[in-house]
Amino acid sequence: MRNDKHKKGLVIVLLLIAVLVLGVGYAAITSVTLDINGQAAATSDDENFDVNFVGTPTFDKMHANSDATIVAAISDVHKATIQVTNLKKVGDYVTATYDIENVSPEEIIAQLSANVSNSNSTYFDVSYEFAEDAIAKGEQTTITVKVELKKVVVGDDQTADIEVAITAAPQE
Repeated sequence: MRNDKHKKGLVIVLLLIAVLVLGVGYAAITSVTLDINGQAAATSDDENFDVNFVGTPTFDKMHANSDATIVAAISDVHKATIQVTNLKKVGDYVTATYDIENVSPEEIIAQLSANVSNSNSTYFDVSYEFAEDAIAKGEQTTITVKVELKKVVVGDDQTADIEVAITAAPQE
């Protein structure tokens, strides 16, 4: 009898172990981990950012002699011109003011800066001033360009090739 009890107890223990092994084994077999990984990339698009000259430039020759002339124009949305003639006295100057607009389709701020080049800095001073140097989408600002005679012209007339190169840099 003792053997029978011992056999029954052993059978019960073995059955319990079998049930535990099957339960853990089943859980281990049915538990699967799936991973999704990869990369994301974005590419800049020049069409997302644009700044243009708009409107018609205005000019002022009140600080020059009466013979001075100035012609300011916008030849396309990214190019404008200025022609100044007949400055005669030291300190004579004219200004031209151009409107600039951030026409970007996205919410990007345009940070403006400029560099001046002047082929005859002995006789002419060329400078500029922005009303605002940062403009948000849909906003406008102005740049005023000043051309001034800084030395008396004796003998041959003096000319200069001038440029104010404006850079609009996108800011997030």
